[in-house]
Order: sequence, then structure tokens, then C-alpha cells
Amino acid sequence: MNNQHQTKIIYNGYARKSSEAEDKQALSIESQVPEINKISSQNKVLTTDILTESKSAKNSFGRPVFEQLIKRIENGEVQGIIAWHANRLSRNAIDAARLVDLFDKEKLREIITQQQVFRNTPQDKFMLTLFCSQAKMENDNKSIDVKRGLRKKRELGYPAGIAKIGYINDFGEKGKRRILSDPDRFHLVKQLLLEFLTGKYSVRRLHEYAKNTLGLKNIQRDKEGGNPIALSHLHLVLKDPFYAGFFFGKDENDQIIRYKVNETVPRIISEEQYWLIQSMLGGKGNPRPKTNKNEFPYIGRTKCGTCGGAVTAEHKHQLTCSNCKKKFAYKSKTHCPVCNTKITEMKSPKYAHYIYYHCTKRRMPTCPERSVYQSDIDEYLAGYFESNLKISPDLRDWSIKHLSELTQNDKQNEFERKDMWLKQKEAKEKEYSELIRMKMRGAIDEDDFLNMKTSLKSEIENITRTLSETGSADNSALERAKKAFNLAVGISEVFQGDDYNEKVEALATLRSNLTLKEKKLSLSTEKLYSILIAGIISARQESPAFEPANWSLNKGKTERLNSVCPSWL
Repeated sequence: MNNQHQTKIIYNGYARKSSEAEDKQALSIESQVPEINKISSQNKVLTTDILTESKSAKNSFGRPVFEQLIKRIENGEVQGIIAWHANRLSRNAIDAARLVDLFDKEKLREIITQQQVFRNTPQDKFMLTLFCSQAKMENDNKSIDVKRGLRKKRELGYPAGIAKIGYINDFGEKGKRRILSDPDRFHLVKQLLLEFLTGKYSVRRLHEYAKNTLGLKNIQRDKEGGNPIALSHLHLVLKDPFYAGFFFGKDENDQIIRYKVNETVPRIISEEQYWLIQSMLGGKGNPRPKTNKNEFPYIGRTKCGTCGGAVTAEHKHQLTCSNCKKKFAYKSKTHCPVCNTKITEMKSPKYAHYIYYHCTKRRMPTCPERSVYQSDIDEYLAGYFESNLKISPDLRDWSIKHLSELTQNDKQNEFERKDMWLKQKEAKEKEYSELIRMKMRGAIDEDDFLNMKTSLKSEIENITRTLSETGSADNSALERAKKAFNLAVGISEVFQGDDYNEKVEALATLRSNLTLKEKKLSLSTEKLYSILIAGIISARQESPAFEPANWSLNKGKTERLNSVCPSWL
């Protein structure tokens, strides 16, 4: 090497390490700096400065420190670069071409790496371009491999990234890692989502509940976590379909499709509950303003029957002028709009206050649907449930008593079925053991042994699968029925009263949704309550004298019940 020529060149070192997949095998910046000093010493040159940065080189013009190095070369301050490898300088065609262009302009005279020295010769410039092109190809291939791996993971039912709050990652064998429920947070997240479904909480109030009542915190990780859940994070949780058992991601054609969460991952809510949460949040999952929400129990559960849009509610404060009898909204007025009498000078004016619900007209600005008063909604719901769902305390107790007996019978039948399958499995396992002994004694040839072995193993696996699907009956269905019957006893009184929380809780329990069309309401309820309503209607058809809301334990009314018992049960 010509040392006289070398002394005329000013060198800068350049070290880069990306946190992305492209640089998994590259040395850290701390390791590259000693390598650059070592290369300088071996080539007997002096490095005036070593520039370092942590940026990806796959995109051009995206590295501030590299741009600083290029500017120094263009200004004539630096004529040489020392780097651990050529791929530290570029992994894209444009930055590689810029280096070659600087050679052509004779502003860049040398690039020294561990592998070789590049100078302004056709062969060296070709080799530099080749090294950078090879780095780009490796980067592109890794990108394809990563996308393929992520797509495969989605097909198995696992979204990319760390586990959602409420779950933890399984750090087992690579390629077989699963998502598990977090024993410390799973039930807290479930409680949080179920509380939101009651309609009692805005997102902000739910956030306070999560922090102050539940004490929900993120998982403590190496550099972050261990803090109370943030409001922005709570928004994401409420909008995340993963908790309901599905998620969205790209397929092989880069189209967004729906994926099903792996069956081994426990669900926190049902899909029906997820979509109900989205409807409560608003059209695109963004929280609706909750101003004065506590005054409007039917917001979030009522939609327009004409355009399908949301329904909102407002206060209407009116005054009837004592002079001309004109009724008008007085909140922003000081005088009667007709006779110009001052409100403060009116004698015994009549004040009125209404709450009315109407279509927001966001989906269809010309929606013709008219408003309806909250008192009309209260009256409709009280009358509907009085006629179709209300039962007496005696009938509730009678129903729960007989349902408990039916549940016990189901448990006994299930126990007997399970016992039968266990005996069959035990018999097949004995046959399998005897088959093995026959093979060891040489009492059966190889072909017959394999055929019988395959058949017995298949039968044992089928019985085992059946046993796993035959779980012992629990009391969840009975508890839901008890809750339904208890609500049915006082349901109409809830909507005759003025308690906001009682109305919201009743609608949440019923999972009822209202539709407003032509100033009339229609109602949909959860299947459990629909069955109960259908049972009441059927019983009345069989015995018109039977009135569930008034049934009591006396001889005459008991006889009326006896005639409809099979249908009612």
C-alpha cells in the first residue's frame, strides 16, 4: 500500500446496527468500533472520527448519521471510509449508487473493510455494488421468510407480537409456543369487559375502575410494564376481537382476512358480547361522547329502524307563557317569542321538562324518523314486560324448584353415561394388553397383530375423546335461570320507576336492544328470556285462566298451573 498516497486521505469510521431482522448476525456497535480501529491499524491509516447509529439501511435517505458522512465527503472534508463490512454502509441500491457516484466524482477515494479495500477502479466499484446488492437480497429474503412465518403463525391461530393483557406467552420449544391465560390478570380483564357491557361505565370511568378498584397493571418486562393500564390501552382492549376468539391479518395475497384464535386459548367474552361492545363504543369503535349519559338509560341500546343509525337523547325544557299561552323553549330566551312578555314578569308560568330520543341522522341526514319521549319508552317497556315476562314470586319459586330437580336428573344421567364409557375404555385397554402378550408369546402373526393393534388404539382414542367431551354438568345454566326468574318478578316496576342504574342493569341482563321506527318501539332480548316469554305465551294459550304474574299457591290457581305444567317446564 502506498503510504504517501494514504496520508493525503482523511478517514471517518462508520458503525451501524439495526434492531430489525436484517442485522441479527451483525456485530453490535460496541464490537464494531474496536474492529474499525483494528482495520485502521492494519492498514496504517488514521481515523479522525467514528460515526455510529442504530438505523436500518434497507431504505435510502433514512439514516441521519450516514447522511452526515455523505455530506462530509461531498464537502471535501473526508475522502475515505472505514467500516466493518460493506453491508454496514448500504442494504439498498440507491445508497450503493451514491457511494459509486462519489468515487466517479473523485470525492471518495477509498472504502476499507475487513474483507477488502475498495478504490475508484471498475472492478472495485463492481465488487462494492455486488456486496451491497447481496446484502439487499439477503434482507429481502429475510423479509419474505418473516412474512411467511407470521402468516403461518396466524393460520395456527396466534397473532404476532407479545400476548395481550390477560394472557401470557409460552416460552417453550420454538415453533410450538402457545398463548396461555394469565392467572393474575385473566379474571380482571374479564370482569372489566363485563362491567362495560352493563352500560354503567363510560370508557374513562371504566379506566378509573380498572386502576382504583381492580388494580389492573401491565406485566412487568425488562424495560417497561408494571404500571396501571393506560386509558389508551383500555381503548385498544375494548376494540380487540382477540378476547372474543378471532383477529384480522394479511393472507398470502396481502389481503386482510379474519383468523380464528387457536382453540387452546381461553376466550374472555363471546363474539356476541364483542359486537355489543363495539356498538356501545360507536360506529368505528371510537367512544361516543358520554355527556349526561347517566340521564339517558336507553342510549347505546337503541337504533333507528329507518336508517339503522344510532339514536341519541336530549333534554327539552319548555315554558307556557301565562299571557298568550305560547309554549316555547326558554333556556336561551328572556322574553316570550310571541307577545314579548318578560319571563321574569310572567304570572304563574308553566314549566315542563322532557327527555326525548331521536335519530342522530349521521348515516342518513334526511332520515324522516321522528323523536319519541323517554316516558313513552318507559311506558312501552313496563307494559311489554308486564304482559310477556312478569311472573309471581310463587311461580318463580315453583319453577326454580322443578328446574333444580331436572338438573339433578341430568347430572345423574351424565354420571351413568360417563361410567359406561369408563367401563368400555377399561375393557378395551385389557384387550390391548392381552394382544401385546399374545405377540410376545408368538401366538399371533405380524399382520394380524398390526391390524388388531390399530383397531383397538382407534377405539380407545374415540372413547377417550368422548369422555373428554362429557364433562360433569355444572350449575351455570341453573344459576342463569334463577337470575332470569328473579328479574322477571319485578321487571315491569323497574321501568315504571326513575332509577337509571336499575334500568341500565335490567337491559344489560336481558341483553335487550330497542329499535325506534315511526314513533314505535320494538324489542329484542337474549335467547334465555325469549324462551321464557314463549313459554308464558304457550301456557296462556293452553289455559287462558292461567296468569303467571298473579299465580299463587292456592288450590284454584294451582289447578290452573297443573294443566300447563308440561308446557311450562
